[in-house]
Amino acid sequence: MRIAAISVAPIFPNYVIGGSQRILADVTAGLKNSGHDLQIWCTGTDSHNGDFEVGGVTVHPDLQLRGSFPATHQVSPVALARTAETLRNAAEWADRVYLHADAVYLRHALEGTEIIRSIHDYVYEEALLSTLTLPAGTTVVPSEYLKQCIEATVAISGKKTIERVVVIPNGVQVPETAPIPILPDGISPRGEQDLILLFPHRPIPTKGLDEAIRTAVEVQKIEPARNVRLLIPAYPSDANFDDAAGSTDELLELVNDLDAVDIVEFHSWLSPTEMPGYYAGGDVALCIGSFVESFGLVPVESVANGTPAVCARVGAFRQFANLDGITLVPYGQIDASTQAVLSAAGRMEDLIESGRSQISHDYSPESMNQGYESVISRALPDKRKIELLADDQLSLAPWCDIQGEEIYDDYTATRLQYPQLVSALKANAELVRSDPLLISASLDAEVRHAKERGILIPNYVID
Repeated sequence: MRIAAISVAPIFPNYVIGGSQRILADVTAGLKNSGHDLQIWCTGTDSHNGDFEVGGVTVHPDLQLRGSFPATHQVSPVALARTAETLRNAAEWADRVYLHADAVYLRHALEGTEIIRSIHDYVYEEALLSTLTLPAGTTVVPSEYLKQCIEATVAISGKKTIERVVVIPNGVQVPETAPIPILPDGISPRGEQDLILLFPHRPIPTKGLDEAIRTAVEVQKIEPARNVRLLIPAYPSDANFDDAAGSTDELLELVNDLDAVDIVEFHSWLSPTEMPGYYAGGDVALCIGSFVESFGLVPVESVANGTPAVCARVGAFRQFANLDGITLVPYGQIDASTQAVLSAAGRMEDLIESGRSQISHDYSPESMNQGYESVISRALPDKRKIELLADDQLSLAPWCDIQGEEIYDDYTATRLQYPQLVSALKANAELVRSDPLLISASLDAEVRHAKERGILIPNYVID
C-alpha cells in the first residue's frame, strides 16, 4: 500500500523535537519494514535543503507552513495555496493518507482520500479543531485518557457522530541492560557527591521548568552535603518549532530569580541515539509540570534506561500510578516533589528492573508498529452515533482527577475543594445526580459550581 504521511510540524535529519516526532519516525520506519511504500511530507524551514531520509523513509519538506506553535498556518495566502497543491499531489500518489498529529486544515486538498489521523497533544488549537471540525476515517491516540477526553469533548459539543478512536500506546525500547551513563558535551563529569536531576523536555513553562528548578533548590537545602545538579536542554538555534519556548536569556533570568545559578546546567539538544546514555546518567528525571500529557514518553523512557522518574499527577501521567520506578505527586506541591526525589534517588534497583519489565510488556515498539500497520492498512469502519442521555446524572470529566477532598482540573491546572461532591462521586462510580430535589443543598451548590466549570459533564453513549 502507498501511504502518504503528513506532518505540519517540521522533521529534521539530525535531531528530533518532541516525543510526537520521534513516534512518527518509529511508525513510518515500521510501516516501511512491513512492506508498504511510504513517504513523508512535512513543513519546510530555513534549515531544510531538499529531500532527505529518516529511518530509510524519504521526507519532503515541501509544506509552506510556518511550522511553529501556536500559529502553524500563519503564512501568506499564496503559501497556503501552494501547500494545498502539495497535499493534493501527495494524496493522488497515495492509497491512504496518514495525518500525524493532525493539523491539516486544508481538507479540500484531500477530498476523496481515505484519511487516518493521530492526535498526540490535546492542548493546541490544531488538535482540538481537528477532532471537532475535520473529517477522518479513524483517529489513533496513545492512551485511554486521551480517547476519553476526545470522545467526551465531541459528545458534549453537540456532534451526532464520531469516527472510531483507537488506542495504540507509544512504544519504548527497553535495552537488555541499563546503558552506560553519558553526560552531554560541555557538562562536567559526575562527581562523587553529585545528585543529578534531569529535565528531558522542551524548555517551556508548562513542562515544569519553574517547578523543576524550585524542587532542585529545595533538595539542595535538605542535602547540603550533596552537589545537586539540574540538567536542562536548550533548543537548537535553527529549530523554529515552538514559540512557547523561552530564549536562553529568559531561561537564565529565571534561574537567577530562583537563586539556582549553582544548580542549573544547560546543554545542547540531544538526538534520540544519545538519550539512553543521558537518562542513565541521571539520578531522577523530573516531569512535574502542568502540561496535559496525552501519554508521557519521558518517564517511561527514563525508567526503561534505569533511572526513576517523579511526575505530576496530571493528564495521562495518571496511567503510570502502578508502574514501578515512577512516583506521582500533586501538581505544584514542591514539598511533595522534593520528598519524592529524595526517595527515588536511592534508585532501588529491584524496583527499576520491575518497571523495565512492565514497560517491555505494555509499551513495546513492536506492538505499537503492529497497531499502526493494522489501523492504517485495513478497511475504514463506519461512523459511530453519539447520544446525550436525558437523565439527571452527571459524570466526572475525564480531564479531572479526585485528589483527597479536592478535584484537579488538567486544563486549568487548579485544585478546588468539593468535599460533598467528592464523597458522592466516590460512592457512585464517579456519577452524581443534578436534581436539587434529590440531593442536599450543600451538595447541590457544589454540583452546580462543578458543572459550570466543566468538571462535571452530561452522560452520553457512543454506539
